[in-house]
Amino acid sequence: MKNHRDDTVSAADGHKIAIQAWASDGEPVAVVQILHGLGEHIGRYARFAAAANERGFAVIGHDHRGHGPGCSDRGYFSGRDGWRKVVADVHAVNEWCRDRYAGLPIVMLGHSMGSFIAESFAMHHGAYLKGLLLSGSNWPARLQLLPGRIAAYLEAWRIGPQNESRLLARLGFGAFNKCFKPNRTDFDWLSRDEAEVDKYIADPACGGPFSCRLWTDFLGGLWELGSDDALNRIPADLPILISGGGADPVGGEKGMASLMMHYAQTGHSRVKLRIYPDGRHEMLNEINRDDVTRDWLDWIATTVGLRQAERPAA
Repeated sequence: MKNHRDDTVSAADGHKIAIQAWASDGEPVAVVQILHGLGEHIGRYARFAAAANERGFAVIGHDHRGHGPGCSDRGYFSGRDGWRKVVADVHAVNEWCRDRYAGLPIVMLGHSMGSFIAESFAMHHGAYLKGLLLSGSNWPARLQLLPGRIAAYLEAWRIGPQNESRLLARLGFGAFNKCFKPNRTDFDWLSRDEAEVDKYIADPACGGPFSCRLWTDFLGGLWELGSDDALNRIPADLPILISGGGADPVGGEKGMASLMMHYAQTGHSRVKLRIYPDGRHEMLNEINRDDVTRDWLDWIATTVGLRQAERPAA
């Protein structure tokens, strides 16, 4: 792809963070830092990156630990402090962005698990962001998380933290397809576009397995986020867009509305909610993805101070 490059950044523990960067023609006006979801990789965002480049935005993303093509420890963050290390990786990539695009505003787009990682990053480093776009997200209610956390710890004790648990897989994704019966595949919940679902299934870098340790790390991160005290650590004036499909089983209309309500309760004054009726989990791969892409890029443009139709000269 034109203007695409790969790079690596070393984490504090020596982990090599694989970065992909898509540069716009001419001088960029802003940077979009993307955090992908569980069981996928940053390469799946190339189409969105191309559209963003046309608007003058540089796009940067990386593969989370335990993810990405050629990953040797698929579905495993770390033996200790996995969630903290994943968030620290985001900080390292954010520093990479600020070094190479000094002075440009950075908007972070986090999808699904990436949306929760983005919120965790904003809790600690929100001053580095001009905006936060949360895709396919939800409010992590602690009462609902508790059974899963207990199950994850018990499974890690029973079969070992680096091993995959069928029970946790069922608890994590097993119910997502139920509301889309009769099911053509196990991943109908991702999108109404069958070709996009088939691409996901055929991609060897997508899907599991996911270790017990990843689930304990992930659920621990959600637990930390599931309080108004946590949201209070995110700058109150940070522009936030919560957006996704109304039929998304991860959060959907109810979950995203609950998330927005909590932001309102914590005094965040620049939060917007954009729901796409009947949309499923991956709105950038949905049948109306062009509309979604345009809407999100319009919001980013407005957030960084550009008129929606404005595009710098190449």
